[in-house]
Amino acid sequence: MEKNSNRLRLSRWVIGLSLLVWVGFILACATPPPTVPPPPPKHLPTSAWGDRYNYHYDPPSYKKAASIPATIIVVNPFYKETDSTLARPTYSKVAKGFSSSMGVDTDKVIIAKGMTAKGPFAAEDEITYSDKKVSDLAIVPKVFLTADSRYITKWLVEGNYIYDEQTMTVMSREFEMKIGGWVSFVMQEPLSAQKMWIKRLELPETVVKGVEYYKAIPQYETRTHYEPGFLFAPPTTRQYQVLTGHNPGEMIYDGKKEALANAIKQMYPEIMGKLWTYVDTDEIISLKEKVREIRDLKRY
Repeated sequence: MEKNSNRLRLSRWVIGLSLLVWVGFILACATPPPTVPPPPPKHLPTSAWGDRYNYHYDPPSYKKAASIPATIIVVNPFYKETDSTLARPTYSKVAKGFSSSMGVDTDKVIIAKGMTAKGPFAAEDEITYSDKKVSDLAIVPKVFLTADSRYITKWLVEGNYIYDEQTMTVMSREFEMKIGGWVSFVMQEPLSAQKMWIKRLELPETVVKGVEYYKAIPQYETRTHYEPGFLFAPPTTRQYQVLTGHNPGEMIYDGKKEALANAIKQMYPEIMGKLWTYVDTDEIISLKEKVREIRDLKRY
């Protein structure tokens, strides 16, 4: 009898201990682990150019103003050549800034050489007849650029960024851009547009790198969790969502404009330095005689 009583007490003790273990397991599963607060969202990079793509060149020397009896019309370079990267809408602001800067600095070159400059004009068809009549020559450049890009990294989930006053997960990928092309300087008689000389400069290949940022679209997968029953409780199942990755969505930062602008900045001193060499005052004076012959022949 005593043995049966001991066995009964032992069974109750085992059952009670099992219940305590089960309750502890349930509480452990129900209590979430301590969480570490996520880092604060970052800000997307901003362009160092601020949508103002201006370049600058200082002539190496200056002659006395108007000491050379020649008046040159300056026209901003034409950049919408077929297949030129500068003709793409994406790079329109870079192209306009580049062309405008060259016009301003070409004007400075003419003045530094001791001649008189008229302009710069935004385009050749904006030159007035009266300006053409009183000018000896016009310098009309053209610019052609190619930009070939390739991605050099895989997609990277960067984390949370602030965009348009919202916090969102962002993805990025880096690229490499190879840029080349040419610049053509044309010196012509203003009224007839007859070319007097053409100087073509082949631009060395320039390689720059940059990054693009996109909105990250989360991708979820539905999974099922099975929980076995205990004692008299039946088994249960529940479904839950698991984040499996991200896909790129809308582009929110395009580093290609920045990369192209930086490449032009590297090329710019050589472009303007060559123009400084091309504009020779003795040659300009000799060309004036040919201009007179053209105008006499055409009776301007």
